[in-house]
Amino acid sequence: MFEFRPYRNGDEPEITALFETVFGQPMSLEFWRWRFLDHPAGGPLVMLAFAEDKLVGHYAASQAPLCIGGQYYPAALSMTTMTHPNWRGKRLFERTAEALYSTLPGHGILAVYGFPNAAVHALRIMRAGWHDSYEVPTLALDMASLRRPAQPDSAVKIADRIDGRFGHFFAKISKELPIAAHRDSHILSWRIDHNPHNSYRRLVLEEGNEIAGYAVTKSYGVDMLDLVELRCADGAAARALIGTVVAHAATEGCSRISTWCLPNDLHRMPLEMAGFKASAPVTYFGGRTFTAPPVDLTDGRLWRLSMLDSDLY
Repeated sequence: MFEFRPYRNGDEPEITALFETVFGQPMSLEFWRWRFLDHPAGGPLVMLAFAEDKLVGHYAASQAPLCIGGQYYPAALSMTTMTHPNWRGKRLFERTAEALYSTLPGHGILAVYGFPNAAVHALRIMRAGWHDSYEVPTLALDMASLRRPAQPDSAVKIADRIDGRFGHFFAKISKELPIAAHRDSHILSWRIDHNPHNSYRRLVLEEGNEIAGYAVTKSYGVDMLDLVELRCADGAAARALIGTVVAHAATEGCSRISTWCLPNDLHRMPLEMAGFKASAPVTYFGGRTFTAPPVDLTDGRLWRLSMLDSDLY
């Protein structure tokens, strides 16, 4: 009944039309191509399902390599799962997923991981071979709760783009990261500078000609801010960057700052000391491995996650 095949050049109009049918809102061709075709780590990882020559299913993963103890491993972020409403109830989700997963070892992919919403979380565990690693709480700072004004650090500057310093910094700290998304300058520039939908602010803690850490923020709604990534060499750098982010947010009239930071991350205590508290929403996080990983990818204590790891921020 179904024909499964990988993406081919020219499939984009049907894919974006299916997205609008399934989700009730448009997806631009520019965004789809940026997300799946333009990643510096490699080409598209997309499986399509057809019935009677009509596209009825789409399961995609974006290149998302991992850094495990300082070593690079190809991996993929699962996202944009779609089944046409007229073809639901036929186990098309898991059949399309398995069709894609069968190709990933041939691309050298160690694992697929992601942040399934409540509607598909159980399906991925029960029918797609996934394992949970963590349930990620949002850490939020209510700006009205601040007891005293935050002060910006004079060594923290705004960068107008991602440059080589970011990659040099990541290479320097990568061995201290048990499991984290790989962040060389090319990948970070693709994610931040070339994002066709979102605009970000890049803050760097300067240390001579290099940096000792960075923070990336994005406005959300009318008066809220997402701290989508914080990466520092030590607690002092984290405190300098957090204080500057909070000071900017206060100046701009923000009511709330949200971020992700798991308990074993060195940034967690500086965030809590600045007033961030665990709150809703809570996000599922898990994945599936295809070859034996060097560490247990289901162990949430090993991951260093940020909002930037998700496709939603």
